[in-house]
Amino acid sequence: MKVLYVILVSYASAGLAQAALLYAYRSKSAQQFMISDDAHRSKSDRELYWRVALNIGVSITLIFSVMFGLGQYLYYDHAVPLWRYALEAVTVVLIYDFGYYFMHRYLFHEWKVLRGVHSVHHAARNPRQIDSLLLHPVETVLGLGLFFGSVALVGGVHLYTLGAMFTVYTALNILNHAGIDVPHFPFKTLGLLAAKHDRHHHSMLSGNYASITPLPDIIFGTVE
Repeated sequence: MKVLYVILVSYASAGLAQAALLYAYRSKSAQQFMISDDAHRSKSDRELYWRVALNIGVSITLIFSVMFGLGQYLYYDHAVPLWRYALEAVTVVLIYDFGYYFMHRYLFHEWKVLRGVHSVHHAARNPRQIDSLLLHPVETVLGLGLFFGSVALVGGVHLYTLGAMFTVYTALNILNHAGIDVPHFPFKTLGLLAAKHDRHHHSMLSGNYASITPLPDIIFGTVE
């Protein structure tokens, strides 16, 4: 039952982030912080919502299947020292972030087969929160597979650590596509991430490939 609660809390957090951004888009006071007045999306609303619905279905099916079917490889539920929670989280984030950087840069942007798959996500030149869900099912499976694989690689983490990481992973994915750059505390860092990812969406040749932190882009010289 704890596993179900963890999943539901993560989805509830994602829903709140989506709702907050939708409210911001309709707020006159937020208009001055919009990176662009339009998403410049090459797909119709009908195709957008169809693909988003398909992606949600695929991700929910995969997440529940993995969490309940392969849980012994991903999480445990006994007490551990506080330092271990932090060490697990930092290790998984680093593995995932560098793994995603290489997958995003070389498979999705340079390999012809998956470049076509990833082009679905690049339909919006100036993304909005809903574009965080505009993905080809293959990209969804690969992205979630990398996340869960990163967790399994360290031998699993505490269930609550996994829940916290998945919540942050999901929320950052949404906020990266927010299309809002607020240059004031406490939103300045999130605004910089959104602006960075907006530049990435301008072209399939753009940089800024990292997902959670800018560290891989800084190390490999692909910051734009």
